[in-house]
Amino acid sequence: MQEWKIVKTSRSGQEYVEAKELSSGVRSSCRAVFFRNTHNSTGEKIVSLKIARMSKIAEGFKEKVDKSITLTTPELDNLIDYIQDYYVPLNVGMTEFIAADEDAAKLFSKVRELGISDDEVVDKLLESGVLTENLSVAITAARRNYAIQEFRNAIEQNYPESYWQEWFEHNKWILGSEFLNILPERDIDVDDIADYLMRSLDGFLDVVEIKKPTIPFWVGPDSHGNYYPSATLSGAIMQCLNYLYKIELQSNSVEFLERVGGTKTVKPQCLLVYGRSNDWGEDKSKALRILNASYHQLHIMTYDQLLLRARQLLGLEGDDEPDEEEALPF
Repeated sequence: MQEWKIVKTSRSGQEYVEAKELSSGVRSSCRAVFFRNTHNSTGEKIVSLKIARMSKIAEGFKEKVDKSITLTTPELDNLIDYIQDYYVPLNVGMTEFIAADEDAAKLFSKVRELGISDDEVVDKLLESGVLTENLSVAITAARRNYAIQEFRNAIEQNYPESYWQEWFEHNKWILGSEFLNILPERDIDVDDIADYLMRSLDGFLDVVEIKKPTIPFWVGPDSHGNYYPSATLSGAIMQCLNYLYKIELQSNSVEFLERVGGTKTVKPQCLLVYGRSNDWGEDKSKALRILNASYHQLHIMTYDQLLLRARQLLGLEGDDEPDEEEALPF
């Protein structure tokens, strides 16, 4: 039976797979590992291969200073096997994969050629009995678990807003179960474009606005120990309130109703995703609760609060991040 190959992620966001020992002797070992990084500005996935000769010491292995190696024929054969298993799936962005025989590969290719969405394929497989409900739930849980790992690593990076807008579009579930779907329309009017116009659970129009996790949240404390929204947070809040005002102005517009697919507007709500709270104490958490209580149609959540809620939704407890020294297997 084929085994799943899993892409692991270090605390710093570097992805890697299980290392391969190409050869082993009495005093040394030769090992290879694929790892994948994300370009800071473009978001492009960059796959690299590290090959190192290791000296055996009392504590285990130590990498030799010389980085240039000549592979023997057995080592090269082992390396080719490793590349065939991992290089192509990693290079096209896969995070979980399994080897398939020729017939299965042809079948998967035919399904892709039909242009059917993943959700439609799952529905058909469920209807036919090929895919059980339990397996479908397990696959969804596995995908969301990976999304949480990706989310946790990405909030440590200084990605632009456009990265997060695309990421949440593919992972809508993390924004909350109160949203049914993201509407294809984003324009409120000729001047205002929201990140997402959403259809809520009760069928009405809501807004989600995404800001970066790396921008400042609070100013203070002052002499009384009070915290105040930073200038960028105040600007984001005013932007959201302006969106809500403009949407309510459009509530009786037939043209706007058509653009949002018939989703009616009644007291729209806005979720603002902004900044970090991983290093907050009780004073800052209290300040956010007070700030949220002052708005009837706006709710502010940090990226860390979203992460915590998502982990609880999947029943994940504790902190399972790897140690820094585990960034790569050697």
